[in-house]
Amino acid sequence: MTSSRFLAAFFLVAIVPTIALAQQSLERIHAGIVDEYNNIEHVGAGELLAMSPSDVLLFDVREQDEFTVSHIQGSIQVDPDIDEDAFAERYGSNLEGKTAIFYCSVGRRSSQLASKLDEFIQEKNGVGAANLIGGIFQWRNESRPLVSINRVPTNQVHPYNWYWGRLIEDKGAISYQPQSD
Repeated sequence: MTSSRFLAAFFLVAIVPTIALAQQSLERIHAGIVDEYNNIEHVGAGELLAMSPSDVLLFDVREQDEFTVSHIQGSIQVDPDIDEDAFAERYGSNLEGKTAIFYCSVGRRSSQLASKLDEFIQEKNGVGAANLIGGIFQWRNESRPLVSINRVPTNQVHPYNWYWGRLIEDKGAISYQPQSD
């Protein structure tokens, strides 16, 4: 095989699928998440903002380093692998009459945790669990406000990794470290 044929074959086998994956939009990713986690509610940013803050507990289901760079003001960072008992111990008494809304980068980790905890939340007289559509990436892409770990307004967002970071429209907003104050 000539080198030009080899390069063409490599491009078709390795590069084209990578480009195709990179073109996948948050909307398409969310559609797959809804199909997989159809037992919970999925709410948009507008719906969340229309809710009274006293009716919502907002949970950020990303790792601590992601949360440190930025998060939605008022959210509580929770380990994506938290079990029901630990969640009950920490947050159970705060759930009565509230909707627990979970978010992560795009919605997969948050939907998984919301799905796992939905029944428990309802048993604690909570309204239920929901996933924020598009996660913090869509929130950022819509230019909605974020704060750093020090509660300082920021436009930065942790990309999780290079693959998922492609979904953040403003590449200048990508950061693995919090902004210095």
